[in-house]
Amino acid sequence: MKELLKKHIANIFSSLQIEDLPYEVYECEVDILPEWTNEISITHEFLVSCRLFPSKDKLQRRLDKKIYQYSDILYWFEGDRIAEFDQVVIEPVGNETAINVDYLKTDTRLPVWLDDFIFTQLKAEYAPDPQRFAYNLDLTKDENLKYLGTYFPRSYAESFCIFDNIFQNDRYKQAIAQKKSIKILSVGCGTGGDLTGLLMVIEKYCSDTETINILAIDGNKDAIAILENIINKFQTNSSKKISLSTELFIFSSIAEIDLSQRYTKYDFVLSFKMICEMIAAGKGVNDDSYYDFVMKFVPLLSDDGLCVLLDVTTKAEHAKHNPILMNRQVNQAMRELKDYKTLLPLPCSLHEEKCCKNCFAQQHFFVSHLRRTKDISRVVYRIIMHKYLTAIMPIPPNEVRYVIQKSNFQKNINDGLCEYSTHYEKVVDAYKLNKSVVFMENEL
Repeated sequence: MKELLKKHIANIFSSLQIEDLPYEVYECEVDILPEWTNEISITHEFLVSCRLFPSKDKLQRRLDKKIYQYSDILYWFEGDRIAEFDQVVIEPVGNETAINVDYLKTDTRLPVWLDDFIFTQLKAEYAPDPQRFAYNLDLTKDENLKYLGTYFPRSYAESFCIFDNIFQNDRYKQAIAQKKSIKILSVGCGTGGDLTGLLMVIEKYCSDTETINILAIDGNKDAIAILENIINKFQTNSSKKISLSTELFIFSSIAEIDLSQRYTKYDFVLSFKMICEMIAAGKGVNDDSYYDFVMKFVPLLSDDGLCVLLDVTTKAEHAKHNPILMNRQVNQAMRELKDYKTLLPLPCSLHEEKCCKNCFAQQHFFVSHLRRTKDISRVVYRIIMHKYLTAIMPIPPNEVRYVIQKSNFQKNINDGLCEYSTHYEKVVDAYKLNKSVVFMENEL
């Protein structure tokens, strides 16, 4: 990682025509740091430093990072944070008091090796086109490269941030990390941004895991070919053996997906931004696809497995917004699947058995890479677990206000909140899993 980071910084310096400027990269928890660092706070995995030069502002814009100065030295941080994430302060509205909310971390960067691989070697392009990429089964090879450069990084960021938060729960991490082999199912895998984000988290937290077995299903052969290239590249940067099995299968409804010949239990079941395509293309035929997906695939979870169902927050011309459809249909499925329970969002975990509201939840994620800084995606997601896991997951606090739409919350103190929670005082992020562990033996 350190050598790749050096190469990445060299490329940035070269693009800014400052390639003659010496710089140092330190792995903060491994290397001996220079004496001057005793005077600063070390917050991330890597510290980069160079001498002061006139184009500091240009470099800061290119990095999209805060550059600090100590005497005649410039420095900044790369990689994951070492310290706890800072709380977010909500500004007061009218006479309201300012509120501290500890939000889920939703901002990340592509790993250096992955950034270089998809844009330099695979020739991905950043070319947003929401209308063209609303349906992806018929994408050409060139269009898949545009998808790779635009939407793959977004899915990576969503998956990485979501799972990084979950794996910070020590009891859950222990349950997964003790497994020598992990099984993953990705339905509608595309080019694999969600898979790659999850693999990065497993690599980060599961040092004892030896093999990762993946079954990935999609209907576009060029997307699958890109996924296979990325997983092969990931393997060269991983300490684990990754076995990828892909199936090219075009399906127009959830009912058509048949895994009876591959029956097994999976530790992770993923579906990112697939069901919105089915609903739009079905023109009324597939409007129950969230319900159908949960009923078919959630029973394939292992006892400590997780299903992540994520989608965009748009709507088909004939249907309600995807978050509303997801909320109502997943709640209905959870009422029928007695052995399973929602983990996130937290208020859904509390109220899914009775909730029939037209809830519009939304989370924003940001990703930076070679072609874009802080590219944004707006999504809704539900994470479902076996009730076995309630023994090691935190109990959601009941008497709090849950923020389900972070962006709208600052406009009005009650906007973007779960309707069941608006009358409480304390405010928490509906998507952030607390690190503390509370046993729920009464629900086993």
